[in-house]
Amino acid sequence: MIEFVKYLPKHVLSALKGLQRHMAMTISSVSAVSVTLLLMALFFVIAGNVENFTQHVEGDLKIHVAIDSIADQDAISAMEKEIAKMQDVAAVHFSSKEEELDALIKESGSVFQRYKDKNPMPNVFIVEVKEASKIPSVTKALNAIDGIEKAEYGGESIQHMIDTFSFIRSSGFIFVLALSLIALFLITNTIKMTIYTRNTELSIMRFVGANNAYIKTPFMMEGMCIGILGAILPIALMCIGYSTLYHMLNGYFLSSMFVMQPLYPFLLQLSAVLVGSGALVGVAGSFLATTKYLRWRR
Repeated sequence: MIEFVKYLPKHVLSALKGLQRHMAMTISSVSAVSVTLLLMALFFVIAGNVENFTQHVEGDLKIHVAIDSIADQDAISAMEKEIAKMQDVAAVHFSSKEEELDALIKESGSVFQRYKDKNPMPNVFIVEVKEASKIPSVTKALNAIDGIEKAEYGGESIQHMIDTFSFIRSSGFIFVLALSLIALFLITNTIKMTIYTRNTELSIMRFVGANNAYIKTPFMMEGMCIGILGAILPIALMCIGYSTLYHMLNGYFLSSMFVMQPLYPFLLQLSAVLVGSGALVGVAGSFLATTKYLRWRR
């Protein structure tokens, strides 16, 4: 470790000189990384917003439980306690039929004012669940309780939407992994070509007694620089594109149900991920290429 720190400035200088001397290879590697990271940036933007959509949809999902009109206050209190004790229920709130009518008037207009004298709305419980996936089973259990007229939520369409969001989130990891492997392959092969053009230099270093770690370090730093440089363009395009889209849509996608990720810290987090991914893939690609070459040259 002490030796590594001692020679670190020299390795950094050697890496910068290597990038400058082999500018064509550097540009080729940076371009390959940029294209790959641009695809990754696009996915991260989609995945981040799908995550936000899911959280807001799941947060707004509640079960609307209509109470039988013949149930008295004691029966309502007993049902409320029974529902609150259910395993997957997070909270239960009672809403009187007057409150329900007022909410309907506020949401749908004053045309429903005519029902003030003869209120047709039922007393209801508003039930929140701990996990959105438990809504169907909780709804079924609520419908089986005596005194409950009907328990319902958004229905199968809402559940299908949540399932779709979950599928996108889970399958996205495979997509990112595939893109990372592509970037690793491109960088490894580009570094290989760079190494082959510098085989005389490497042979001299081996001849004078340089160990493998000393030889690999400058190349790994070159790979790290290539990865970081390759992340600059995707970050710029992502920030400009997402900011423009966010302001154009006022922070909502299609409707107020789908709230987009706020610009900050979302863009800062994605920028850090792209820079880190580029650097990591660059180092790994350089390490694999130099290791294979040095093993072959023995």
